[in-house]
Amino acid sequence: MKKMNSFIIMLVLVVCMIFAGCTKANTESEPIHTEPSAKNTSTNEPSGSNSNTNQSDLVGSVKVENLGSDTKITYTFKNQSEKMVTVIGGARYKLLKDNKVVDEGGVPIKDYIDLEPGQDYTDIKTFSKLEPGSYRIHVDWNKTIVSAEFVRD
Repeated sequence: MKKMNSFIIMLVLVVCMIFAGCTKANTESEPIHTEPSAKNTSTNEPSGSNSNTNQSDLVGSVKVENLGSDTKITYTFKNQSEKMVTVIGGARYKLLKDNKVVDEGGVPIKDYIDLEPGQDYTDIKTFSKLEPGSYRIHVDWNKTIVSAEFVRD
């Protein structure tokens, strides 16, 4: 009987993991690109504001600070709509050096976050002892992508 209960529990866990994977794949369609701390790739003009011409409920920004041997990335996503926005899952990041991925990951997955109109969500990722070179950070949350370029000496 104990083996049967263990089998049922394992089966339920596997099914939950499959559903979680399918849900994550659906949230990655049609990304909206904004780049407040870098150049806007669609126009090659500096982005002077955090506005997004694509009709997104979220607008994002990213700030890079070199603090000794650490590089601190602060990213903020703000609900610019007039309605509550529910975001499922955590933000994902990708760090590139010379256009090659050197690190990627995300914040721990949250069940959901409700953002009221005008409310924002901020998180910080710190990279320690990055080698000298040119870097680009991409942060993706709820179909909104922000990125910034920076140099480590």
